[in-house]
Amino acid sequence: AKEPKAIMKIEHLNATFQPAKIGNPHGLQITYLKDNSTRNIFVYHEDGKEIVDWFNAIRAARFHYLQVAFPGASDADLVPKLSRNYLKEGYMEKTGPKQTEGFKKRWFTMDDRRLMYFKDPL
Repeated sequence: AKEPKAIMKIEHLNATFQPAKIGNPHGLQITYLKDNSTRNIFVYHEDGKEIVDWFNAIRAARFHYLQVAFPGASDADLVPKLSRNYLKEGYMEKTGPKQTEGFKKRWFTMDDRRLMYFKDPL
């Protein structure tokens, strides 16, 4: 049997619709933590209902996880933690600590309390 390419723990999983970034009207970005680094997977399906079903399945699994992890919390307290959209995304120019380094264009994402940057959106 083949081993999975990645195992994503539901406690660190987030899903957000990203049609513009992916270039498909049914695009979904899934983020998770691996070795204390945020990893991204971009997926789409030709059938919009299928991608919505995956999004809802991820939210349902997170909801069950949160109910077990926080048994005293009300559903109203847990629902905002099911998935989150990014606070801000876009290109900025960055440089390193040395005065001799030039600025480089990078894609920045503000996610909850983390600011991440990548060479490009995907």
